[in-house]
Amino acid sequence: MLEFFLSVSVHVGIIFIIVLILAKFKKVTINSKWAAISLALFFGYFVVLLIGGEIIPIDKIIHDLSWNWGGKIAGVFLWILVLFLLIRFNPNFKAADAGFTLKQKTSSFKPAFIATILFIILQLMLSALLGDGPDYDIEELLFQATMPGLDEEPMFRGIILYTLSLAIISKNYNVLGAKINVAGLLLVVLFGLVHGIIYSTGEWHFSCITIIITGVYGFILLWLREKTGSLIFPIVAHNLVNFSGQFV
Repeated sequence: MLEFFLSVSVHVGIIFIIVLILAKFKKVTINSKWAAISLALFFGYFVVLLIGGEIIPIDKIIHDLSWNWGGKIAGVFLWILVLFLLIRFNPNFKAADAGFTLKQKTSSFKPAFIATILFIILQLMLSALLGDGPDYDIEELLFQATMPGLDEEPMFRGIILYTLSLAIISKNYNVLGAKINVAGLLLVVLFGLVHGIIYSTGEWHFSCITIIITGVYGFILLWLREKTGSLIFPIVAHNLVNFSGQFV
């Protein structure tokens, strides 16, 4: 766990430096209270992810599991808890503000659907070029078809995007009809860093291609969230992309 949190601390440190530079040039305004809340949520999520298997011991009920079902399910319970607390204690908050709504923005369904299809095609192409071949393991297929979207999207493109947007205040930029702010873009960078810079077995591992690819994926998911105003497309797209990549 210590190695993992060394990695996460570096990721957060890089984002912190970027934010300071942006604030210096008056591109963003920082709200310390919401910044602290966002930071707590980010670290809290990874704590839950790491110890979730002990809190929810799925592997003791279903033996021979290889994937972190307990951690991911605990992550789902975490965002549900945080959502409840926001609704209960923040009178200015509505669930739809963080994307928790079935309603899609006007004229957003078709472009979001097309983007999702192109996203899947991109995943299939990259899997064919960079992957190790098909993997038809049933547990992995079930995991990839359910957990990533249900766990990560409500937490990152939902809860944390909401709190971080209050922490790092900026103007919105129109990207193909989606209004995207600096907080969202920083989450994209963070998404890439988490996957591409890792401290393990006593040494640092850096992968520029991983940072770029996961950053692009993170941006597409952010665009879907902001284009539709809902988490439905990001959740579905995330799971479909992860699932389809197993077949190439």
